[in-house]
Order: sequence, then C-alpha cells, then structure tokens
Amino acid sequence: MASAEIITVGTELLLGQLVDTNTTFIAKALADAGIDVHRETSVGDNAARIAAAAREALGRADCVIIAGGLGPTVDDLTRDGAAAATGRALELHEASLERIKAMFARLGRPMAENNARQAMMPAGAIVLDNDQGTAPGFIVEEDGRALIAVPGVPREMKEMITQQVVPWLVKRYGVEATIVTRVLNTIGLGESDLDARIADLFHAGVNPSIAVLAHYGQVDVKLTAKAATRAEAIAMLDELEPRIRERLPDCVYAVDGGPIEQVVGELLRARAWTLATAESCTGGRIATMLTSVPGSSDYYLGGVVSYANEAKLDFLDVAPDLIEQHGAVSAEVATAMAVGVQAHLRASCAIAVTGVAGPGGGSEEKPVGLVYVALAGPDETADVRKLMLPGDREMVQRRAAMAAMTMLWKAAR
Repeated sequence: MASAEIITVGTELLLGQLVDTNTTFIAKALADAGIDVHRETSVGDNAARIAAAAREALGRADCVIIAGGLGPTVDDLTRDGAAAATGRALELHEASLERIKAMFARLGRPMAENNARQAMMPAGAIVLDNDQGTAPGFIVEEDGRALIAVPGVPREMKEMITQQVVPWLVKRYGVEATIVTRVLNTIGLGESDLDARIADLFHAGVNPSIAVLAHYGQVDVKLTAKAATRAEAIAMLDELEPRIRERLPDCVYAVDGGPIEQVVGELLRARAWTLATAESCTGGRIATMLTSVPGSSDYYLGGVVSYANEAKLDFLDVAPDLIEQHGAVSAEVATAMAVGVQAHLRASCAIAVTGVAGPGGGSEEKPVGLVYVALAGPDETADVRKLMLPGDREMVQRRAAMAAMTMLWKAAR
C-alpha cells in the first residue's frame, strides 16, 4: 500500500493566523483512496526549509504532497523549494503561461508581470492544470517517489486533488485497497471512563483500528478499516461497531453525526415537542447551542437567563422560600426554574441550569463547579442531576451546557 506525507506551506500557519483545513481535506481524500498518510508537516515561506522538509519526506514516503506557496508573490516559494529538493532547474512552461494569460483575458483584467512566475516548473515535471485559478500544480517523480505541489487556496486545491492527484496516485502505485472510517459520537461519558471500557478492543485492534477523540463534554470513537474493496471495509466496521456499543450503553448519540444540538433538535422535531430554557450559570450557552441549528424555531420557543435571584422570582415563579431554604444553587431551585419556564412559554419540555461557575462565589458547602441541571418533561415529569464539573469558568459553563444536552437527548430519543 502506498504511503504519503503532507506538507503545508505558509508562515501564517506557524503564527496561528490561519486554520489549516487543507491537510484535513487531503488526508481524507488519500485515505478514501487507500493511501496511508504517515506524517503531516507545516513550514513557513522559506525555500530552504521547504526543500529540507520535502527531502526528508521523500526519504520516508512514496509520495509527498505540498499545499500552498504557488502564487505569484515573492513569498510563494514552493516551486523553488521543490526544484532544490529534487535537484532540478526551474523552467518556463509555455502552455501554463498561455492558460494564465487566457484566464486574465476572460476576466477582462491586465495580467501583472509577476503572474508569469506561476508558470515556472521544475524541469521534467508533470503539470497539473488549474481550472479554478491561475496557479498550476505539478508532479516531479524522483527515484520511484513523487513530489506533488498543489495550490493552497482551498477551492483550487480540492479540485486538483480530487480530479487529478488522487487518480494519478491510484494508477501510478496500483492502489487497490481502500480505507473507510466511521465515527461513533458519544456523550455523557468522560474520555478516561470511555477508554477504560474499550481498552481491550483498542489494544487488540490493528485493522479495524480504534481512536478516541475527546471534545468538551463528548467523546468520538473513530473506527478505521482497510480492505481491498469498500464493501469489505464496511463489513469489518459492521462487525466491530456492535461490540463497541455493548461497552457504551446509553452513550452513542449518532454515527458520523453532527453536533449534539443538531441531533437533539431532530429528536424534538420528530416528537413534535417544544422546548424552553432557563439558565443561570451558563449565561445563555444552551440557547446559543440550540439556535445555532437552522430551523430550530420549529421546536425552540425561547429562554430566560436568570442570573439574579430576583429574575428567578419574577420571570420563573421560583418560590422565595426555596431560595431561602436551599439556596439558588440547589436541586429544588433548578427544578423550579425548569417548571417555571415550561409553564410561562407553554413548552412541552424545559431544561434549567444553576451552579457556581467560578472563579469566585464558591464555598465549602457549594464549591466552584457544583451544578444542577433539571429537566421538566411532558406529563409533568421532572428530573434533576447534581454535577461536580472541573475546570475554569468557561469549562464549567461548557460542560454544564453539554450535560443539559445529554439530558435532553436521553429524554427525547
């Protein structure tokens, strides 16, 4: 099976000024074609460092894909780096120059002289035409290995990778296998707990392999299978998935799904339930998550951010004696908040959160991270959970909002 490395070029990547989405796209395209990606590297706009990275990668992999640095400006140095890495001179590719001139003519714009730099190619390179922009790509074969350069502009890169690079690689290296991935989206279980439940499967699995990817309040379990055909790979995943699910009951909320708020919305819509929210320590995060989903007005009616006790009394009808007896951060008040906003907005169900997000405001009895999440459901049912959430203020708020989503998901599924 062919192996690959990916190099992305751009000083802005190293300064954190640009999020690298190109590597993700290229890696997935290669994996879908059955080509293993062994390493990913980013380098700045420096010809010597680009050349060094390319030489090192060519010493390890069958093919190296460089994305970026093919534009017309003085800091676009991938051509120079690739030529140096393969010991070739740069030569003008006349057909590419004519294509660039023709594109400017179609746009009715004069071509700046520096655009001709984009038609300079390492000697003997296979040229990759760019139908989406002006910078062509190229392939240089060296001792049975291939150095491939594509533009960094995502639209141009994607077209070139899917239409030219991947088909060339599959043919060149006789790739017959494929790689298929499946992601089990889980919620309500921490990374370490989840890992402990599937540790034996994780260590035993080479193909299919298992990876655990943690996010705030949720964990993804990624299954990857390699086989001669896509159907065989899918069959391998179909055999493994139930074994994973057995270890994670009431945790998998979707397969290759979207965020939990999208799945919760789909469930609410399917049940024809409406939802209201009452938030104290989360400050509106739950409402923000819900309304980030297009069409959420089908089921989400609105909410109240009741930070002050007076807001809980005036807008949610929380009884004063509940706060006096139990405090604003309590199971009793959380439940009253949920019932109150459900009644005010005449919703099928409601979720409420109250807690101590910190960094101040905690006590020995009610420390920072203490959160109560309450759900008022149809038929006057109610449920409340007490949580101790680690982290700083933002992490406590995020985790509390995810806990609320977990309760909604379990109630609506």
